[in-house]
Amino acid sequence: MRPFAVTKRWLLIAAYSLAVVGMVFGTSACGKLDTSEMVREIELYVTTADYDPIRYEFGNMAAENWRKLGFRVKVTPLAWPRLSQQGIQEHDFDAFTLNWAGLSSRIDPDHFVYLTLHSSQEAKGRYNIVGYKNPDYDKVAEASRASMDPEKRKEYVWEAQRIAAEDQPYIPIAHRNTLTAYNSRDFTNAKPMMGEGLNTFWNWINITPKTDRKTVVWGYPSDVTSLNPLVTVNAHDHQTLRLFYDRLVRVNPEGKPELWAAQSMKQIDPLTVDFTLRDGMTFHDGQPVTAEDVAYTFQLINDVKSPYFLGLVSFIESVTAKDKLTVEFKLKAPTASFVANTLGQVYILPKHVWSSIYAQGAQAVLNYKNEKPVGSGPFKMEYWRRDEEMKLAANKSHWVAPKVDGILKLPYANTLGMVAGLEAGECDVAGWDLEPAQADKLKSKSHLTIIEVPNHGFYHINLNMRRPPFDDKAVRLAMAYAVPKQQIVDQLLEGHGQVADSIIGPANAFWHNPNIKKISFSMDQARKILKDAGYRWDKQGYIYYPKGKVPKP
Repeated sequence: MRPFAVTKRWLLIAAYSLAVVGMVFGTSACGKLDTSEMVREIELYVTTADYDPIRYEFGNMAAENWRKLGFRVKVTPLAWPRLSQQGIQEHDFDAFTLNWAGLSSRIDPDHFVYLTLHSSQEAKGRYNIVGYKNPDYDKVAEASRASMDPEKRKEYVWEAQRIAAEDQPYIPIAHRNTLTAYNSRDFTNAKPMMGEGLNTFWNWINITPKTDRKTVVWGYPSDVTSLNPLVTVNAHDHQTLRLFYDRLVRVNPEGKPELWAAQSMKQIDPLTVDFTLRDGMTFHDGQPVTAEDVAYTFQLINDVKSPYFLGLVSFIESVTAKDKLTVEFKLKAPTASFVANTLGQVYILPKHVWSSIYAQGAQAVLNYKNEKPVGSGPFKMEYWRRDEEMKLAANKSHWVAPKVDGILKLPYANTLGMVAGLEAGECDVAGWDLEPAQADKLKSKSHLTIIEVPNHGFYHINLNMRRPPFDDKAVRLAMAYAVPKQQIVDQLLEGHGQVADSIIGPANAFWHNPNIKKISFSMDQARKILKDAGYRWDKQGYIYYPKGKVPKP
């Protein structure tokens, strides 16, 4: 493990300890405590230090302060594929560190307001990972979806942020600016985007060779986990899949939805919208793209209950192919996020491919590996050797043909390997955020250019509200106060970011509510919240549930 992951962490922990010197845990006023009433040991999953040292470090920092509050905390580093499966897919955890990537599809607030916190989205595989259930919040989230007036919708989005800040279903930590690098000696017209850096779709169709080398090499600290678009919820998987598949709409670099595979859009009435596809579109196998493919895609999502897309289509009453190129959407209710979020995320799948798989049953679809995706997008699969490399060939017949001939995706074991690859000229584009020290080091390389852009995504800690003690708001608030957010920004991010207080980041200025409850680091306040809620401590400082509120085994 490099020095940053050890010496710097312990220096930071020592500094934080000064803030709580003199804090003494006394015996309970009720006399001797029953150990059966002691709060159980909790386990905090973090990424491995080599995969994401920031998540590893701030997880350990939070755990250290939670221990000072009397909690017994076990920190367990997990490799990303396992952490993703156990945390995001299975919801089998106590707490874990995560980063909501600042994807273009998340500029519209629906992802953070509805998909991550509405109670209807808490099933396995969906994004309400923490199991948050609040009827008042649900009403506001539903209203934010239904309001077609942006200013009125903004009121609901701001209220949702207020409630979430009060309840702390998960703890926002920091918005990390995207520091990235690319080979400006051999390529030009790199196009970064808020939150995504150079991983954005627009970069891959715009980046232009300056030499005879026409293939750009994309380095990433892991391989994709799945290419089944109906199943995977991993951001990097979808950053790859969206190059293979077209969508009716795409969110442009300015954060606005624009027509893509759809040539035109016509509002028939408040609940009915027609889209006409571009004429002449074909899938990578030469078959034409039709309205029937679009209608089938949405029907398949519902039939197999796609965990990733189901929440995006739940408000759609029907999707009908009116003719070869015209598809009609009927909504159950006016839905503000329909164009940007639903049509801007759902891929157009070829019916002739997926219908044969579905003929074997819904589970066959969900289990399908899709290792040779057939889409209509600007890139197509040439080959994939898992954990070695993936080659994407440019689809030169696409109406927006890429400037490069292809992309070679190289999966590294960790970020250190990716940075070494950039430094040596082995890869051309960083697919993962650089640490400030890494960016400073790469600045000395004449063939590289460093880019920094703000991020509406954010680091956070998920707290599983299905399990005690996290079902108690007092515990969640106390734990939030015990996270030294500003020090994390100043020390771990070295100032390249800002503290996160809300589920909508300041970079997403129109939707961000700057007036919500701010939780600044205070061990005294954390302890007061617990004490006021009736929690007790023994002579050793271990914390016990309030009298009469011990959860049943």
